[in-house]
Amino acid sequence: MKLNSALLLAFFLLSIKLTAQESVNLSLYGNVTVPIADFKEAIDNSVGGAGVGVGTNFLFNPKGKKAYSPIFLGIDFSYVTFGRDKQEATTNGLPYKTTFNYYNISGVSRIFLTDKTEGLTPFIDGMLGLKIFNTRTKIDKDLIGTIINDQPEVIHTTNDTGLGYGLGVGFYKRHPHTEEGSGGASVSMRVMYLWGDKTSYVKRGSLQVDNGAVTYETGYANTNMILIQLGITIHD
Repeated sequence: MKLNSALLLAFFLLSIKLTAQESVNLSLYGNVTVPIADFKEAIDNSVGGAGVGVGTNFLFNPKGKKAYSPIFLGIDFSYVTFGRDKQEATTNGLPYKTTFNYYNISGVSRIFLTDKTEGLTPFIDGMLGLKIFNTRTKIDKDLIGTIINDQPEVIHTTNDTGLGYGLGVGFYKRHPHTEEGSGGASVSMRVMYLWGDKTSYVKRGSLQVDNGAVTYETGYANTNMILIQLGITIHD
């Protein structure tokens, strides 16, 4: 009788623990990137090629709340801008500015390096998906010029898409779970190395607009970079 009672009690306690597992992670980040090798030369901005932006990912436990899983699956998005070039107005054209942007949308898998249900939680992330390198040239208007000028604001855009993949490490802090499965939010950090196949881009300083005609020089580079992210992770 005592053995049966002990077994029932153990099963009850185990059931409480299993129903209190994390089932989702939502992370929001601020991004800083450091381009590598020929991509750094391609960016060629005033801060050594560095870029800034934002990122987010959503991951879920494939086993739901009923069981612990060392692997979460989901989707990851990041955006980075590498600054802009400006050209003053000329006798043949208006002033304009060109921005250089990078987008990545990928599937992501996360492997947790500890099975603790609370406390500091390190992990490894792997990503595979689509990356886009974009340049966009706009007329450099002030607010009044935007309102009264009937010329189109965007005059030229280039996009080069390709395969992107990444590998990195990070951490956040899990908060204690109760029987109701409550979670929380904590500071999160992640460092990724992103590889990207060769992409075409507009060489910085080469784009010219003359009487509405846009000309520029094209370069090619692999989009390899280090992505440093700091933000929060929300988990249930």
